[in-house]
Amino acid sequence: RGIRSHFGSIRGAIDGMQRSPSGMCRIGCLWLALGVLVLPVESRGSCDHCNVGEAFTEFLHPEDPSVLQGPHSTVHTLWPTHVEVVPLTQDIGGLEPKSFHERLSKQAIRGWRAFQNRIVPKLPAGHHLLETLKQKHAGSLNDAFFHWQKDLFEKMGDVKSTLEIENGKKMTPPPTENSTWPEMEALPEYQRLRQLIDHFSRRYLIRSGMLPATVKNLKYSIFNWAAVHEPSEFHGPHTHVGEFVVGVFYARASNRSGQLRLHDPRGHHPPFGRTYFHRPRSGDLIFFPSWLNHMATVTEPSADHRVIISFNIGPVSGPLPCDWWHTDPTSE
Repeated sequence: RGIRSHFGSIRGAIDGMQRSPSGMCRIGCLWLALGVLVLPVESRGSCDHCNVGEAFTEFLHPEDPSVLQGPHSTVHTLWPTHVEVVPLTQDIGGLEPKSFHERLSKQAIRGWRAFQNRIVPKLPAGHHLLETLKQKHAGSLNDAFFHWQKDLFEKMGDVKSTLEIENGKKMTPPPTENSTWPEMEALPEYQRLRQLIDHFSRRYLIRSGMLPATVKNLKYSIFNWAAVHEPSEFHGPHTHVGEFVVGVFYARASNRSGQLRLHDPRGHHPPFGRTYFHRPRSGDLIFFPSWLNHMATVTEPSADHRVIISFNIGPVSGPLPCDWWHTDPTSE
């Protein structure tokens, strides 16, 4: 649990800009600056937040150190927010087939409907999920679906045991155990997604400043859950403080689906209060710090279902307690 790390230099954080002063997005190493929002982009293309032209050219160190002669200044970019978007499927520039997100979205919808039609009617009086379902807002069903999946994760995929009234201490299962309902667990694309999340989340932590050797040996838990947003539904602002990193895989999304809105961590008072909107595409995988306030905006009334698989990546023992938050490498 000792995950303290330090940025020795800002040089690595702006390495992409040094090699691409035009400000265009390029694979894997360009960092976009919006106030303190920094976004590495995985696919070539223009971006409103990185299309800065020659704005930073005069501040960047030259490739040849011998050019640095005489007095010169040092530029620091302090406390950036690391957000990373990885296109996973071939239809948006990734390596996995288009069927990857299609099969995951279909199974997520089947599981969501099975929860409504088969699980909820069997819940005994006094079950905590019934209290969640009584909430008077559009997201109550997805909230209950989330808590059911959390129970399912902690009970290693045993659907029957999730119908019982909770007793005893909850435990995080080993990574080799079942993590969701049986039909999703049996899906090869689901197992592949968890492998990809493990791989890219470790890369994210290295890029955030954690030592590669520490990341390689870091034992952590991946808890993921599906959510299906119907037209006119949204999910309000929240955080996941205490995890190492969090993110979302978009199994089904369109131009009319709710966007991911990231809120300025510097606060809401001017000159701050900025926001970043990520318009999701089917096949997108996005990572961001657990402490970053975020929400899903309203899915348009004419839109199809918006299907996501969100994930928390953190200690096996559970989220870091508040007296360990200072060790979070994504906050430096």
